[in-house]
Amino acid sequence: MSRTMELAVGQRLREILHIRRFRAALAEPRQAQENRLLSIIRRNENCLYGRRYGFERIRSIEDYQALVPPNSYEDLSPYIDATMNGARQQLTCEQPLMYATTSGTTGKPKFIPITKQHLRDYTHAFQVHNYQMISDHPNAASGRFLIIASNDEEGLTACGTPYGAVSGLLNRKQPAILKKYFSLPYELCKIKDVSTKYYLMLRIAAAQNVTAVLCCNPSSLFLLADQLKEHACEILSDIYDGRLNKRHKPPEHLVEAFSPFLSPNRSQARRLSKILESEGQLKPMDLWPNLGLLSCWKGGPMSFYLEQLPELYGQLPIRDFGYMASEGRGSIPLSDNGAAGVLALTGHFFEFVQEDEMDSPQKRFLTAERLEPGGRYYIYFTTAAGLYRYNINDLIEVVGHYCRAPLIQFVRKGAGISSITGEKLTEEQVRVALTQAVRQLGLSQISHFTAAVQLGKPPYYACFIELSKELPESLREEFLRVFDRSLIAQNPEYEDKRKSRRLGAPVLEILPAGSYTQIRQRRVEQGAPEAQIKIPLLAQVGEFQINQVVKVL
Repeated sequence: MSRTMELAVGQRLREILHIRRFRAALAEPRQAQENRLLSIIRRNENCLYGRRYGFERIRSIEDYQALVPPNSYEDLSPYIDATMNGARQQLTCEQPLMYATTSGTTGKPKFIPITKQHLRDYTHAFQVHNYQMISDHPNAASGRFLIIASNDEEGLTACGTPYGAVSGLLNRKQPAILKKYFSLPYELCKIKDVSTKYYLMLRIAAAQNVTAVLCCNPSSLFLLADQLKEHACEILSDIYDGRLNKRHKPPEHLVEAFSPFLSPNRSQARRLSKILESEGQLKPMDLWPNLGLLSCWKGGPMSFYLEQLPELYGQLPIRDFGYMASEGRGSIPLSDNGAAGVLALTGHFFEFVQEDEMDSPQKRFLTAERLEPGGRYYIYFTTAAGLYRYNINDLIEVVGHYCRAPLIQFVRKGAGISSITGEKLTEEQVRVALTQAVRQLGLSQISHFTAAVQLGKPPYYACFIELSKELPESLREEFLRVFDRSLIAQNPEYEDKRKSRRLGAPVLEILPAGSYTQIRQRRVEQGAPEAQIKIPLLAQVGEFQINQVVKVL
């Protein structure tokens, strides 16, 4: 048997084992979750956190809940900071191999530890997801996968451990037998310039038989289509000649990694040139006539984008990418219907608090088998990377059951956080940005302010303000510049989404005098106690219906 054959057989056996383990858990979610929890606890009894909270005495879920308190990032950050500075065995006995960066509730970003075991758990959920997806759509595996990932090595901590995006690490750590089906080299995630990155993506993938496109946010799919429309002639010329336009070359240290992907494909260039000549533009579905599947987030406001994808990519099945974050993976979608997925029972341990109990000092922590269809819950993660009873501040909804396991889907970030593209913008960050802009520019005339998500291609934040006196046009532009720069400085996720053009620049919307009084009056008419009405600094999609108010005024 050849080495390639051995690798293929080994990979197939691993997939089967992943599936068997997951399917067994579907029938006994309580037992599967307890097994997962105790496995994490046993591995970390001798770390500082484990000794402090009596891990050696934990023999059940009830023991764990009695001995270990619920945690926020701020609770665990002293251990994480110590590890980043070289201390060992703080939250886990295993040292992190990287940190995933994400936005914090203050200006300071979070650094989420990623250990080898945690990566195996994360990958396990992907194996199950991909196995089921390809089983349902075998044609999608007949060609290459185009997977859009981010850089996992943005910098180094004080002790030399890299930090960045977990998607890049997952991409880099894939077995060689799988990587040969990827249309793009791992090094693409290292490209900082968005135009260069997407040009390279199209230059390489347009010459291949791509049969599936996978990414988190559907806004990336629109960005890909926009770049194709803008650079179609250059891309076709490069494909025909087997070269790369000088304006879009990667940094010198990455050139060698891209060289094997730049061979000429003249038949493809001729075919696409005919379409461009007759239609006046190229769409992704023109590049890849055998494209059989898209996978991206489908829940919540993403439906706004999904309805427009067929025009660019054709009538294709779309499998939800799954509820996930830097902290871990929460669901595994098993069908193309809706945005729900089965709780990732064999990846992490989960607890849930009912939405209406979240602010109660006596809130109950429920386990997977106690969730009810139609219920909304805040979800807490326990992972092999040292997040224990961790409040990720996400609200999920149970839409049914698969076997005996709950089917969940993401609803929204918790109070005070907005995340349309994964930027995880907080109300505190908006407050800081607003304060900086007001103080720097001397804007005493802003009476009321709300930043609200607006759906577009790409989505963006509108800054709604009510003024006590006129704001000069020059100061309007300067306000947006200072406000945007402040958010970029505070929030690495926001910075990444702005630089990658998945999130548009903020815009200013000046409201007529009395608008916020009218908003308050409407809330009272709807039954809200006037004294308890809070108009937020930051609003998610659909939470700030200002357009109706402006029409009335």
